[in-house]
Amino acid sequence: MTRNEPGLLSRLGAPALLGLFVVTGASCATGRRVVTSLTANCHEVEAGVANEMIRDNPGILLLDVREAPEYGTELPHLRKAREIPLSDLPRRYREIAAWKKESIVIFSRDGTDAASACEFLSRQGFPYVSHVDGGISAWMQGGYGRPAGRPSD
Repeated sequence: MTRNEPGLLSRLGAPALLGLFVVTGASCATGRRVVTSLTANCHEVEAGVANEMIRDNPGILLLDVREAPEYGTELPHLRKAREIPLSDLPRRYREIAAWKKESIVIFSRDGTDAASACEFLSRQGFPYVSHVDGGISAWMQGGYGRPAGRPSD
């Protein structure tokens, strides 16, 4: 490369470099990275929208995918939610097969694991799955408390 030829950075252009910095910064900001939804059947919803879905749809399934250490007084168990930790979901998802054609709202601590669970269930043929942006943390901060939904039995 001679002195007058553009280098790699200038050939990539500013938008590509900005994208690289955004992706790098986002992945460094958290221990886990949320991947944008790849399937049309998986929807991210705000806590308020999830509350309306639960209120208006008595047949909805609440799925809590938190691991046991993630429960506590500030982030309690959700009343009437089916609890299947994300790590167990690949071998236990058949337990919720009765809701395959029903709406499912997925919760996790901060929404990260719920997004992963949403993608997984969507790939298993569950067409109406949503995950709560911000998870149980956003739910509690929104003042929704413990949602009432379909019993877990």
